[in-house]
Amino acid sequence: MNMREKYKDYIRLQRLLSAGFFVSGIVPIIIIALGAIYNFKQLSINDIEVTARQVAEHRNDAINTFLQCQVNYLATLMNLYELDHLRQQENLNKLFLAVNRGDKAGDIVDLQLIGTNGRQLAYVGPYQDKIEGKDYQDSPWFKEVLARGTYVSDVFSGFRNYPHFVIALTDPRKTFVLRATINSGIFNSLLHSAQIGPGGDAFILNSNGEFQTPSLQKASRLNAAEIALLHHHTGTELTSDSDYLYVGKWLNGNMWLLVIKAKITDSLSGYFKYRDRIIFTVVAIAALFLVISYGISRFIVARIRQADREQTALDQQMAHIEKMANIGRLAAGIAHEINNPLQLIQMQAGWIDELLQEENPQQVVNLEEYRKSVSKIKQHVNRAGTITHRLLGFSRKISAEYDVQINELLQETISFLESEARANNIAFNLQLDESLPTLRTDGAQVQQALLNLIENALDAVGPEGTIDVVTARSGKELSVQIADNGPGIDQEVLEKIWEPFFTTKEAGKGTGLGLSICSDIAHRLGGTITVENRPQGGASFTLRLPLR
Repeated sequence: MNMREKYKDYIRLQRLLSAGFFVSGIVPIIIIALGAIYNFKQLSINDIEVTARQVAEHRNDAINTFLQCQVNYLATLMNLYELDHLRQQENLNKLFLAVNRGDKAGDIVDLQLIGTNGRQLAYVGPYQDKIEGKDYQDSPWFKEVLARGTYVSDVFSGFRNYPHFVIALTDPRKTFVLRATINSGIFNSLLHSAQIGPGGDAFILNSNGEFQTPSLQKASRLNAAEIALLHHHTGTELTSDSDYLYVGKWLNGNMWLLVIKAKITDSLSGYFKYRDRIIFTVVAIAALFLVISYGISRFIVARIRQADREQTALDQQMAHIEKMANIGRLAAGIAHEINNPLQLIQMQAGWIDELLQEENPQQVVNLEEYRKSVSKIKQHVNRAGTITHRLLGFSRKISAEYDVQINELLQETISFLESEARANNIAFNLQLDESLPTLRTDGAQVQQALLNLIENALDAVGPEGTIDVVTARSGKELSVQIADNGPGIDQEVLEKIWEPFFTTKEAGKGTGLGLSICSDIAHRLGGTITVENRPQGGASFTLRLPLR
């Protein structure tokens, strides 16, 4: 899998984790919020129902009290005065004036005294001319008042062309009927205080569904919910639709139905404010959860990426170690194979040298040339032997922990790179502390780290450069400083220099694992490695290892 595909996988994983954290955190809050909103709405609707019931019962009591008051007042007049007194126009006029005085002014429009034969005996009011000589003997209301003793009519206009209703009573002996016309305007005013909210309504219907008082909202016909309330029922009945709550209560001996309408939205202002606060809170919490989810998922994915990088670096390092082990075994085999002919060459060169010592100089023309050739053969055989000796030492140190002399290890490592340094005219300035003790550690790992650091220094200085190698002891640790006089390292590069696969070299000239492996080796061996730019120019790497 290439880096681009891995990057896409990390992005998908981060999005998945963010969505998972966000959903798992916000869904319970949304459920709780919805439950709270629903419960508060139900409580608000219950409050509306309680209020509507109370208003209906209060208005019912007020209207019944008003009607009973009028009936009782007429009954009092009948009990106080005889027929002969009432039928005298002057006396009836005085009673009418007395009735419409004080708090009851305007309640009664007229008074009419009717005999049991249906003929008018006396009248006081504004409609004398219109009712003069009327006979009520066959009128249903006249028959009902004689049968029941009391009669309250529906609201009607009649010849007066003004909405009103009539209350009629007869005396216990049924000798006459006293009839009063009640001002429906005053009666209607009793309903205005029953309006609940600006969209509410209150009115009275008779059993046929006809309006006895005008609708406060100017309604001219009943809807299905209002019609459903027209059946006779005891107590207060409540129904509702999507917009309104309806309360119905029968009054006036089940002749009239009081209807109270409450527009639900008018009474839910507190609920709407509560709902908006809840929604705002949930949105704010959702935004906070989104930020937290993104941060947590990003942190987790970053740790996973770092773990993947470290694992990749470790795999690369293990492969490198295995390769070095194979190289070590190969070097040992080559060294053994080369040592045998080198020893034979050395022996034969020595034998030739002994033979030349016995020769007569006058007889051998090129004796000195032979001796010089033998000396060169011995010199190069010794040099080849030194190289094979180093190869054998290198092969023995692969993946082994032993006593290491840092100075010797440095010199051996530098010897591997002398040819490259000489080709670029790069000088090594060695400042080695000869009093350094031996160090019990994994020499091969230390040598690999030193080799990487010196190779980086060679790449940094370029031709004609200088590399300072300094060893020292400080307390309970040894330090190796490898510094170059190159251009130094930019600050943004310093922050990423230890990351796996990070490199500033051209494509194909570096894997970006060298310094990452050095850092890993240093920490595994219990030490540290640092880098800084030198004031005089160039970069300085310092490897510190603990003495054990």
